[in-house]
Amino acid sequence: MKNFKWPLITSAVSSIGIFTYLLLIKQSLTIRSVSDTFFIVSLFFLIIGLALWIMSSGFFDNFQRFMKMHFRFKKKNEPKEFIPFSEIGKAHQLYWIETGGILLIVSIVSLLFYFF
Repeated sequence: MKNFKWPLITSAVSSIGIFTYLLLIKQSLTIRSVSDTFFIVSLFFLIIGLALWIMSSGFFDNFQRFMKMHFRFKKKNEPKEFIPFSEIGKAHQLYWIETGGILLIVSIVSLLFYFF
């Protein structure tokens, strides 16, 4: 549960921000506008999370190694090793996916309320 604390906090802060945006700026708090806004915000988190997930799978590691080998300018003290893409976002990918998933669930629930 400790790992799931930050996505819940981020989702709650995003929800407060969405309702504030809808009430103060857009001045229309309908179920459809709530669903649409939650969906757009959840896409932001899901796109970043899925990009980190694809990078951590090792899909781009060979491409990165190829580019480093062939387009590296020759420097005397530059190390030959590099950090592969699969190690960069491995720690934080679940944070983005869980936060986006929570906001997407809220969007789908509000959409169900809109139709029924």
